[in-house]
Amino acid sequence: MSRKFLAHAMVACVLTLGLGAGAFAQTTATDDTKKAAQATKDAGKDVGEAAKDAGKATAKGTKKAATSVKKAVTLDTTSALCKDGTVQKGKTKVTACDDHGGKQ
Repeated sequence: MSRKFLAHAMVACVLTLGLGAGAFAQTTATDDTKKAAQATKDAGKDVGEAAKDAGKATAKGTKKAATSVKKAVTLDTTSALCKDGTVQKGKTKVTACDDHGGKQ
């Protein structure tokens, strides 16, 4: 009888310790999974913010380039209606009509 009791006690101890270790391992795995999910979420936010910043920088660069091109293409001239009825171009309205009787 004592042999059977001892065997049963040993099996009970092994099962108890085994289940305890299994529950601990499961808790650790769950915690690790939660930490990995949070890290993934944070990384996603960082990528989103980086993309937003890159988009803003690209927009600023494009706007500056467009302004530079516009200034390079746009001549510093104006057009004016002269006294002789013609429309002439020049740096100023007065100089545009110098040879055409002056500005109206």
